Amino acid sequence: MAKATEKGLIVQKVGMTRVIDQNGSMVPVTLLKVAPQKITKILSVERDGYHGFQVGYFEKSEKNLTKSDVHRLRKEKIEENFARFREFRTPGAVALELGAEMTVQLFEGVTSIDITGITKGRGFQGAVKRWGTTIGRMTHGSRFHRRPGSLGQNSSPSRVYKNKHQPGQMGVDKCTVQNLQVVRIDNEDNLIAIKGSVPGYSSNYLEIRPTIK
Repeated sequence: MAKATEKGLIVQKVGMTRVIDQNGSMVPVTLLKVAPQKITKILSVERDGYHGFQVGYFEKSEKNLTKSDVHRLRKEKIEENFARFREFRTPGAVALELGAEMTVQLFEGVTSIDITGITKGRGFQGAVKRWGTTIGRMTHGSRFHRRPGSLGQNSSPSRVYKNKHQPGQMGVDKCTVQNLQVVRIDNEDNLIAIKGSVPGYSSNYLEIRPTIK
């Protein structure tokens, strides 16, 4: 269950660059552009069991939306055809209004954030790259270089335990990187510069919240 925070935004990963900080040092940063989004629902304890708000983003043609989504958006006087929605829980009642546009100004004064996104796909990988298991001897004749090793016992329990590190699909996992430093906020271009790297590929959609640490 996601932690309750007072703020939340959907952003798109632009790419990495570098900026010069106040001390004259070169800092690698990731640029995040706040996607066009509006509040499409206010959540309350009485009706939903918790406080929060829902934002709509990623516009499509109206014919590609479900009738229920179109009816709900028009009922709240929202003309945009948002096809994706994301909820953010809050510790108390939400002070925002339905249909309000969300911009980077919401994060003014925030110094560090948590980012949630989908990691890049790495394809089918072995146990060494996927899990970091120890490799065998690389000498001639070892016949055990990058194999995962023994998978279980012989007669008892005669099965492979769950969660055993084996080769398989790597990446495309939902992960959260915590406590990333906010280097710069650009209100004019709706951009946030974050120190270091973030999950996902360029143009990928990410969730950002003030850090819980």
